[in-house]
Amino acid sequence: MSKVCVTFDPRSKLCTILFASFLLMFPLPFVAEILFVSLLYGLFILNGAFKKGTIFYAIFWLFILGDHLLFPYIDNGAAAFFDFILVGNRRLLPTVMAAAFAMNQTKISEWIAALKKCRIPFGLIVPLTVLFRFFPTFFQDFKSIRNAMKYRGIAVSTVDLFMHPFQTMEYIIVPVLMSAENTSLDLSAAALARGLANPTAHTSVYEIRLKIQDYVLIGLIILGMLFGRKIG
Repeated sequence: MSKVCVTFDPRSKLCTILFASFLLMFPLPFVAEILFVSLLYGLFILNGAFKKGTIFYAIFWLFILGDHLLFPYIDNGAAAFFDFILVGNRRLLPTVMAAAFAMNQTKISEWIAALKKCRIPFGLIVPLTVLFRFFPTFFQDFKSIRNAMKYRGIAVSTVDLFMHPFQTMEYIIVPVLMSAENTSLDLSAAALARGLANPTAHTSVYEIRLKIQDYVLIGLIILGMLFGRKIG
């Protein structure tokens, strides 16, 4: 049986990313931060990514627990350093969660259609298209290189990669960089060959329109901004 999930328009997901990014520059009060992360967790569940959302949510509370345990010893240099790392990662986590939610159940072609509907300049759409398609190919190349190394008995475990940094650079970093250059050129040529830079009107097989759940999500984000400003 296939999982039942609520789909969201890429534009409402983009609003979620923008709001999470603003939190890095203008942090919300602690209560509002918890509410926003809980909202993201609920969005993961609705979007059919319960396991991924639970992992993110558990990490968030682990950061809070670590901060609570280390804060009484903030006068100690080591405790202050680790507490700074925990708080910094906790501030960054909502943006990572929002980005993961945005990419879940949303195809690259849907993002392209949504950006075109928002009248984003083609000079920005083409690089973003290449970027979106680059990372899956990059990770696939990295996985192929690791499988080839394991097949030849080179750096079989992850620990070996750190124990032999020069060997890692020779067998992984150099091939990955060369593959990344070729991949970026191929993706750029493919994007231009498909006419993404053509300024005329384009058609799309995907229906891009805001639905009830999108309006509710955008409304909750606006209420969150007003609530955070009021109690801040």
